[in-house]
Amino acid sequence: MTNLSLAGLRAIDALATHGSVTAAASALGYTPSAISQQIARLERDVHQVLIDRQGRRMTLTVAGRILAEAASRVVIELESMNAELQAQTETVTGPLRIAAFPTAARGVIPAAMRELGQTWPSLELQLVEVDSHRAVEFVARGTVDLAVAHDWQAMPLELSEGLHCRHLGDDVSDVLVFHTHPLASRASVEFDDLREESWLYEPGSVAHDFLLNAYRDSPGQARFTHMVSEYASQIEMVGAGLGVALVPRMGRGPLPATVRALPVSSAPLRRIYGVWRTPTGRRPALTAALGVLESVCVRLEQH
Repeated sequence: MTNLSLAGLRAIDALATHGSVTAAASALGYTPSAISQQIARLERDVHQVLIDRQGRRMTLTVAGRILAEAASRVVIELESMNAELQAQTETVTGPLRIAAFPTAARGVIPAAMRELGQTWPSLELQLVEVDSHRAVEFVARGTVDLAVAHDWQAMPLELSEGLHCRHLGDDVSDVLVFHTHPLASRASVEFDDLREESWLYEPGSVAHDFLLNAYRDSPGQARFTHMVSEYASQIEMVGAGLGVALVPRMGRGPLPATVRALPVSSAPLRRIYGVWRTPTGRRPALTAALGVLESVCVRLEQH
């Protein structure tokens, strides 16, 4: 058998992971045409059909799946080897792709990237803003090197085999109310004080589930009126006197003059994590980024 191309192995691994030539090309920084060419070369090398082509849709054949599984092991070993080699030089350099959920992308990443860039100018940083669960998926697939993700106390972060995480800090949530609300001058509130309020909510979110649980034994029905997914939109709605909301502090920014933030003693806590593929754990760029991210999170908690 002809020596297999490493680029071809990466291509079929990315195709198996991401499910399409376009997505595989995006993950590897290639063009779709280049991915197709690498797969075609692999087919010539192994003398077997690896891709079942039906119009624009492509699926792996049995031989393709066998080769993709082997390619995945090779790619993992190469990542581990590269991390070990970089650890010997202790040089913080090269590309580092970070996926982060939106409030972290606003509240943590800019300061962390600025500090990393100033300290290690040879580090090539790239941010991808996605939801927390997708950030973890991206790092598992190899699309990014590091994910900044979160969980809530009632719903711990679950990681698949081959992933590792580090706790970076915590994010507290406050109840936001209109400035003329009867409770607006209070130093803090309890959820019992707000059981008759009209809540702004994101359906299926952990915050919504928390509120449903908090009021499950309430004699009156807690009212969830406006379905609003973005925290920035919830803040504007509160500022117009259209309800109250439970909003994390991270990335919240200055509040409008018509909004008051009230600490609540039993508010849910978001825990912030850095997540990476275990074989890359000794890479200096990764450890440097984790250290700076944790430092930024700690500073935010102290303010």
